[in-house]
Amino acid sequence: MVLENIALDGSTYSQRGDSAFSFKLLMSFDFVFILHIMKNVIGIIDVLCQALQQKSQDILNAMYLVTTTNTLI
Repeated sequence: MVLENIALDGSTYSQRGDSAFSFKLLMSFDFVFILHIMKNVIGIIDVLCQALQQKSQDILNAMYLVTTTNTLI
């Protein structure tokens, strides 16, 4: 990984420290968990957006889609 290489072989102390901190932060459980949740939420919202862009949607069906998406999230 690039950050890990910079942390080990960076040309300055500042680069090594910044990249080591960034690498540790990216590899933390919290970051990975939040990224996983965001991926799922964005996937659900994408389905809603694709459905709402269809010209055949009426207002009742659109409201149902929004309610269903809210429940899934």
